[in-house]
Amino acid sequence: MKIKTEIILTVSKYLALAGGVGCSILFGSQMFTLVSSFINPEWAKHTYQVDLNLFSIRDQSIGFYVIAMILIIAVSVLKALFWYKVFELLSELKLQTPFSREVVIKLEKMAYIIFCVWIVSSIFWKTYTFYLTKETGIQLPIRNSDDEYLFMAGIIYIISQIFKRGIELQEENQLTV
Repeated sequence: MKIKTEIILTVSKYLALAGGVGCSILFGSQMFTLVSSFINPEWAKHTYQVDLNLFSIRDQSIGFYVIAMILIIAVSVLKALFWYKVFELLSELKLQTPFSREVVIKLEKMAYIIFCVWIVSSIFWKTYTFYLTKETGIQLPIRNSDDEYLFMAGIIYIISQIFKRGIELQEENQLTV
C-alpha cells in the first residue's frame, strides 16, 4: 500500500509540474502578445491563443486594452504559481510525518493564491467589463463564472486547518508519552 501511495504522489507531483509549465507558457504567450501588439498589431493577432475581442478594445482605447491584458496575465501568473506550489509541496512531503507546520504553511499559501485567482478573474474582471461597457460601449462575451476558484480555495484552506489540528494532536500525544 505504501508503494502505491508513493507512486500516486510522484505522478501527481509531475502532473503539477506540467500544470505549472503549461500556465507559464500561457503567461509567456500573453506577455508576448501584449508587447508585440504595440510593435505590430496585425501580426500580434496571429499569436498563440490570442483573444481577438481584445483587439477591438485596443482599437478604441489602449488603456482599457492594457488593463484587460494585465488582468488576464495576472490570472495566468497566479495559476502557474499555484501549480509550482503544489509541486513544491509534493516534493517536500514526507509520508512518515505528513502533519508538519511546513505543510500547513504551504497549504495556506496555496489557498490564498487560489483565492487571489478568484478575486482577479471574477471580481476585478466583472468590474473591468462594467466600466469598459460604460465608457466605450464594447461588450466582451460573458465568461463562465470563476466561482470554482473560491470553492477550491475554501477546500484547500479547510484541509490546511485539518492538518493544523493534526499537528496539535500529534504534539499532545508526544507530551502525553
